[in-house]
Amino acid sequence: MPKSVKIVFFSVLCLFGLSFVGFNFGVNFIGKKINKPAEYLKNFINQVSQENPYKQKDKVNFIILGLDERNDSLEKTETTDTIIFASLNLKNNKTTIISIPRDLWFYDINDKVNQIYPQSLTQSDKFSYIKDKFAKLTGQQIDHVVVLTTNNLIKFVNLTGGIDVVLETGFVDKQYPNPDYIKDPKSGASIYKTVEFKSGNIHLDASNITEFVRSRKGGETVAQGGTDLARIQRQQLVIDALIQKIKQGKLITSANQLVDAYNFWDQDLSKDITDIQATQIGLIILPNISNFSLEKKEITVGVTAKDGLIYHPTTFINKQWTFIPADKDYKSFQQFFSDSLL
Repeated sequence: MPKSVKIVFFSVLCLFGLSFVGFNFGVNFIGKKINKPAEYLKNFINQVSQENPYKQKDKVNFIILGLDERNDSLEKTETTDTIIFASLNLKNNKTTIISIPRDLWFYDINDKVNQIYPQSLTQSDKFSYIKDKFAKLTGQQIDHVVVLTTNNLIKFVNLTGGIDVVLETGFVDKQYPNPDYIKDPKSGASIYKTVEFKSGNIHLDASNITEFVRSRKGGETVAQGGTDLARIQRQQLVIDALIQKIKQGKLITSANQLVDAYNFWDQDLSKDITDIQATQIGLIILPNISNFSLEKKEITVGVTAKDGLIYHPTTFINKQWTFIPADKDYKSFQQFFSDSLL
């Protein structure tokens, strides 16, 4: 073998060896940061490098549930105050979100939709149960479910450095459950505290995000900042603000933040979407993230079945204050979801 060929061969072998060592060092280093074994990361890299199955999909549908788990002197519940249907269109980078009122009556379970999550906890596969029920309600296939607790929300917003929103109409809620009382009813703290948000620019962080998205006693009407419908509008403002930070590249700005964000995703969130699936979706939308758009659709609420998709009946159902669908089989409700995703 000529000397020149030997040199080239040896050089290539050295580069390959260094690359292999560097790769393994990198995998082990990252694995320690995110508490994952090297084999997990190697398998992850291998899977992600394969053909992406989401390229064959037009859209991916999520149900996002906001859980304020309570077991105190004021309330004992595992119901979901926030229920959001989110459809990610992989062809045009548009996400459509539709908030479903927690008090909507669902004949399939003979209860409100916010009882779907507590009922799922008695099933062998809670995520399959949740997806099945919301598929029947919306007429849409549900691909993934994400469950966020109040503590999750606080931690995530704090992790990202907070978000900024613009509130058109301010409100004062004098009946917001006092965390000090909930923590220790014998402390002498009042049962409720007053929460106020003025109109205009608002910075949300760990100190106020919970009150902003959960308050519903700011008035008798949506315009006054009260009711579940006003709360839904504020929750959508938060989602919009988070998406704007993502588009501007300001959501995660450092390696440490990235590690913390992954650990939050991996250890804090309850979900049925894997790291590989989330990455495969991200690989489709991230190259065109600057064109990403959010469309918010509102379910019309009427006084009677003739002027809304849902309405308040004049009498309670099973002694509960509810919204009920304009038609009992939810056909018009499902058609609204279908039309919203065109």
